[in-house]
Amino acid sequence: MSRDPQNSFAIVTPTYLPDLERCELLVESLDRTSPDVHHYLIVDRRDYAAFKHLSGPRRRIIESEALLGRWIWRMPGRKGYWLSLKAPPVRGWIIQQILKIASIEAVPEETLVFCDSDTAFFRHFGYQDLLVDGKVGLLDVGMPGRPEWTATARRLFGLNENQGIGSQNHVGNMICWNRNTVRAMQQRIEAHTGISWKVAIARTLQFSEYMLYGIFVKEVLGYSAVNHAPSSVPLVKASWGMDLRSESALAAFFSDFDPSTVAVMIHSKDGVDPALYRKHLERYWTLARD
Repeated sequence: MSRDPQNSFAIVTPTYLPDLERCELLVESLDRTSPDVHHYLIVDRRDYAAFKHLSGPRRRIIESEALLGRWIWRMPGRKGYWLSLKAPPVRGWIIQQILKIASIEAVPEETLVFCDSDTAFFRHFGYQDLLVDGKVGLLDVGMPGRPEWTATARRLFGLNENQGIGSQNHVGNMICWNRNTVRAMQQRIEAHTGISWKVAIARTLQFSEYMLYGIFVKEVLGYSAVNHAPSSVPLVKASWGMDLRSESALAAFFSDFDPSTVAVMIHSKDGVDPALYRKHLERYWTLARD
């Protein structure tokens, strides 16, 4: 896939074998609603063969190892740990966040839109949906996130861990980043820590990539210096705190959407078989086609 113009964007999805069925549904939903959007799946090398059938003209599969480099390797088995001589054993959750930050090495588009594999689109989705006042929206809601994530981000940037704005939360289910801003963030971490940004993050225990990026934009660069505007637009309707294991609950969930919502996120740990809510998606796909 070749580089698009400056205002291009792509969906980026780190995933793994247990989420294959949900990832297949995400892929189908994008193909049905927004077939022109480029999509990148990041998977471990050992899972590549299982996801290979999802590749296509606008969908590319990227191996995690290619983004991480040779300084770290995966522990055998499904324990979810990675080993390195430069850091203590690194949990898969931290590795996945490192992969998102490293994805600019393989994704040429200007705007990266991160969606987990338990997301599914039900309406057409385009670049204009990302914009707030002419800039790409960055989730920035006035509710406190976990303080340890904020402290880690400030420490990596050389900011005072106990000072700053502190009331923002940048964690959500469809998050937009700018590739040049990500590069600047990597450079800031390396300038302050004196080591590779990947190693610096691998040595953390409590970390959020979305809080890291949001704090960098808001407290280090400032919104006026980047192609971002603070956003609270609900692009995704998430299942957090809901019990959707009954048909009536699923029907209620799919019966009402904000006009700006283009996708749903039904968490893989909610115990809901994707086949049960696929029929609700099909109804919206039919409406979109008609």
